[in-house]
Amino acid sequence: MKKSSAVLLAVWLLFSLTACGSTPASTKPADSPAPAGSSAESDGTEGRTSLESEAETLASTLPGIDRAGNEIAIPKETNKIVSLTPAVTGLLCDLGLSGRIVCVDPDSRETIKDLEADIAVCDPLSPDIPKLLSLAPDIVFTDAPMAPSGQNLYQAAVEAGICVAEIPPSHTLGNIEDDIQFVADCVGKTMEGETIVADMEIDIQKTASIGRTISDPKTVLFEFSGLPSIQSFGTGVYLNEMLEIIGAKNVLAQEIGWVSLEEEQALEANPDVILTACAGQDADAVEEILNRPGWENITAVQNLEVHAIDRSGCLIPNQHIIGTFHEMAAAVYPQDYHDN
Repeated sequence: MKKSSAVLLAVWLLFSLTACGSTPASTKPADSPAPAGSSAESDGTEGRTSLESEAETLASTLPGIDRAGNEIAIPKETNKIVSLTPAVTGLLCDLGLSGRIVCVDPDSRETIKDLEADIAVCDPLSPDIPKLLSLAPDIVFTDAPMAPSGQNLYQAAVEAGICVAEIPPSHTLGNIEDDIQFVADCVGKTMEGETIVADMEIDIQKTASIGRTISDPKTVLFEFSGLPSIQSFGTGVYLNEMLEIIGAKNVLAQEIGWVSLEEEQALEANPDVILTACAGQDADAVEEILNRPGWENITAVQNLEVHAIDRSGCLIPNQHIIGTFHEMAAAVYPQDYHDN
């Protein structure tokens, strides 16, 4: 079986879990006058102290390293953001920050609906550095900072004083949650990030509690491209983790990462269920699988257990992966997850 690079997943993101809190300045009761010369009304000292305290708290909670382990210096204010990965772009929009985004990657432009119509677009694998510099961003989020040659594609931006934060592809749901918190921390939305992650965990644990009751796991083949070379995945991919949590078994669990397999290998695996995320490329992906010559004896085909899963939902690892979670669970075990 040939392993292929996770080009499908060159969409995504870096984030580190950080907590944020601020301590309000102490104030006196309204009916207890402060000594002359010490009130905020008299010289503004208390007001300045409060603002300075909040600024110091924010600065102390900003991440000092990105999700790839690189040291970064995030400015206290991130009013102009470049997001070159759809997972981060979608998260920023959900955090109410779409108005701060000044440039995105082509996939974000195509898949995220909350962006300005005339927003600038930049290829993360071949960034137009002069264009980025002209936008004067406070921070750049990217998941692909290095060229195949090993050259840092954003070195000129870093040397110009722009904070470039790398978010490598996430391999687990825990990675995704940490990525979300990292981005939220970077843009001053720590509490909102904590809420998103907490809501994800509630969904995951609810699904897991049902998955643990499945006594006879169904085997699943998950296709991302069809014949002649089927693209799928083994362990070390968050989608495999999701299959396990819902109580299913990946027929390629013995493989690692993203893989391609020949038709004979798929037939030999004889899955109980086939999930396909090829629908974004071929609207008739389910019918194509059901009518493949020589596949009529596959259990999934015989039982009409072939189901389409939203492609972009699978491949954008942020909080919306929970929607894919529900899709997968309902497709594989409709009776068990009908209320989930």
